[in-house]
Amino acid sequence: MEAAVCRRARPLLGTLVDVQAEGPDADAAVAAAFDEIAAVHALLSFHAHDSELQAINRATPGTRLQVDPRTLAVLRLAAMLYAGSARAFDCRVGSPQALLADARFPVGFDGDIVIKQTHASMDLGGIAKGHAVDCAIEVLRGFATERAVVNAGGDLRHHGARPMTVQVRDPRNAARVAASVVLDNAALASSTAGGLGARMESASRIHDAERAPVPALAGATVHAPTCMLADALTKVVLATGDVAHPLLARYGAAVALYSPT
Repeated sequence: MEAAVCRRARPLLGTLVDVQAEGPDADAAVAAAFDEIAAVHALLSFHAHDSELQAINRATPGTRLQVDPRTLAVLRLAAMLYAGSARAFDCRVGSPQALLADARFPVGFDGDIVIKQTHASMDLGGIAKGHAVDCAIEVLRGFATERAVVNAGGDLRHHGARPMTVQVRDPRNAARVAASVVLDNAALASSTAGGLGARMESASRIHDAERAPVPALAGATVHAPTCMLADALTKVVLATGDVAHPLLARYGAAVALYSPT
């Protein structure tokens, strides 16, 4: 007997999220995946006053905070990428002068405790959408789903049987297919300097205060084991222009498409 198939789409994360699942409990799996995406959105929204991210942003330096494991995972990776990219990946928000005066990442860690280090706020829009996709895939896996795809405005991840082929559009001309990528239990994410394909309510920062602005039509697509990695590493490629940046190899990722202008 063929497995049940369910596909639904909802507006979330500042885009249209499409969830597909095949398995005996496909309908319930898709519903649970959307609940998980909404939960991650509520935790990490920059614009929601009651989000956990904004509680961290409001905290004074020295404050110790117990946070949700999903928030902790995003903050840990953001901190590692900030250091490993020499601040090319920079989610800090504030005046250029203040960010240059204290270049530390806004939070540190003591085990699972987050410690606010600076007065700078953070906007995690350039990484949280990918994490929401990953969390949804993990929920779908819990339903013994045979095959699943979660696509959040072009940031997507595949799980299970039958690899899928993804067509990547040219960032300068959306009508033109610039590359085709086969996804087999992996993720793909695309970003442009203008923030397209990189939103979770707001465009991410794709440069630090010491770098020149990235050209407006620059675009990058990265293939990686998880969507959070793919999402974040597109920002590193855009900021540095380095399609062989050491962080790509460190995390098992590769550039599928890069358009500098």
